[in-house]
Amino acid sequence: MATFKKIRHILYPDLTMTLALYTGLESCKELRKSVMEGTVVASLLKASMIVDPFQVIVAANKAVHLHQTNNMTTKNVHSEILYCLSPSKNISESFRSFGAADDDNSVFVVIVDDTEDKTLQRISDILGHSPTDVDAVASLFDTELIKKAYKLTEEELSVYPVLDALVSRIAAKEIITTGKGKS
Repeated sequence: MATFKKIRHILYPDLTMTLALYTGLESCKELRKSVMEGTVVASLLKASMIVDPFQVIVAANKAVHLHQTNNMTTKNVHSEILYCLSPSKNISESFRSFGAADDDNSVFVVIVDDTEDKTLQRISDILGHSPTDVDAVASLFDTELIKKAYKLTEEELSVYPVLDALVSRIAAKEIITTGKGKS
């Protein structure tokens, strides 16, 4: 069984996205510091905000496409993944809600174009752990945090699974948030 997933981008097959989940950590502080300093290039996502790896694949695909077409809102493709995952157009709020915190004991990692898994190995070395099965993220999500962040209603959830509601919001973020506040 593979512990991480490597996916080729559908529109840009020369680019890969590596998804990995690390659990049972004491903290993410050293890894976050390495990402902030630029010695590790990756997206560090709060595992409690991830329902399924597909949610991240949708956001990562969108971020890679925006990067390739020079239409990103943030500075790099890894921060764009975090931004695309969030329903908010506020970058700081997106990072605060969906980015891993120093004291998190689980982290969902996305790495674009790590063909030889060097970045993944560096992350494992920093954390002192190997990745666990990426699909195990389904047991870590916090339903109440997700409902609040994505503004999911009980009525909506009685009709659609949570994952469908999240993916729809990620895919249509620009359309959904553009009309807010207009009469």
